[in-house]
Amino acid sequence: MLHPDPDKIAAVVHTALDKLPRKFKPRDGEWVPLSGIVAETPGMDGEVLECVALGTGMKVLPTSKIPLAKGCVLHDCHAEVEIFVLFPSVGCRRLSVDPSYKSPYIQRTAESTQPFEIPPSTKLHFYSSEAPCGDSSMELTMASQLDATPWPLPAAADTSHLRGRGFFSLLGVVRLKPGRRDSPATSAKSCSDKLALRQCVSLLLTPTSYLISPRNAYISTLVLPSSSYSPTACTRAFRTRMAGLEGKKWGGWYAFQPFDVVTTKIEFVYSRREQGRSSNISAVVVANKGCEVLIGGVKQGRKQFLGEAAGSILCKLKLWRAVSELMPQVQRPKYADLKPASSLRENVKTEVRSVLGGWIRTGGDDFDFGADADKTDN
Repeated sequence: MLHPDPDKIAAVVHTALDKLPRKFKPRDGEWVPLSGIVAETPGMDGEVLECVALGTGMKVLPTSKIPLAKGCVLHDCHAEVEIFVLFPSVGCRRLSVDPSYKSPYIQRTAESTQPFEIPPSTKLHFYSSEAPCGDSSMELTMASQLDATPWPLPAAADTSHLRGRGFFSLLGVVRLKPGRRDSPATSAKSCSDKLALRQCVSLLLTPTSYLISPRNAYISTLVLPSSSYSPTACTRAFRTRMAGLEGKKWGGWYAFQPFDVVTTKIEFVYSRREQGRSSNISAVVVANKGCEVLIGGVKQGRKQFLGEAAGSILCKLKLWRAVSELMPQVQRPKYADLKPASSLRENVKTEVRSVLGGWIRTGGDDFDFGADADKTDN
């Protein structure tokens, strides 16, 4: 399959971040991962590339804090595919009120249970300035050690719940964030694992899967810097351990659609290889929706666990509200009741998780959609 020049894809994402005010970028001497979704559409003089969403960051909410989130605190601020979730829903809203609206990214469809789809002429490319954490970066982790001898595995170790870089001699397994063993425990899966799953459930998250068909919502290419790429690791993480799903189709346009991994020579100015200490800032930009700086999973300057006013445009409560306004039939009194209602998608996820093995369900973040008491501005 032919794809655009990966250097062009990387440059489009970098340029989108460059245009933002200084507060969206790490401080001098800090590094941060950058990810972006680039939409490719046909143009008069060849393909047109636009960065429709980007994110930076690497922080994760500890498992012990998740029950306090109430849908208003992001669990995972790693720069990854969650940045895509709001972009198409904005187009859905506009199409709902203006049937004459034309967009290269979203259109109505009569072929699916979902009222909208991404046009087949639009291709989606995912760029990451770092090798995704987890299985696709294990060889890089080994090479970075002063002593690359694998750490001995304790006899009683539970190897299905591996933390980050721990026991890097074990390959092809699901890993949890964060990488440091002295960090608070989380049940957030690595970016490698989440991207592997997206090859089957599409880029859409559960909220927008009610609105948009997964038919054309899969990644065509994953673009990585050549300096942060291991062919062996990427093949294993995204293809070899998924071999049992080769050719799999579940119906409803869900299928195993593996992406191609390609490399770029362009290096991100705030990459791990160019800077020193890690940044605590996460930036989110969604085309036609807005941009924001996050710290600790909430908007910069706001406190955690004090209500919706601090919540990101990507937080669960706001996402589900946006969907339920367009599709009242999916409304449920509590968040925990919504995912089981999307049975086909949940079945796909269950099967893929069983193939990957060792997948811990996060859970614990439930909230009442009718509760207005949390709309505080603290």
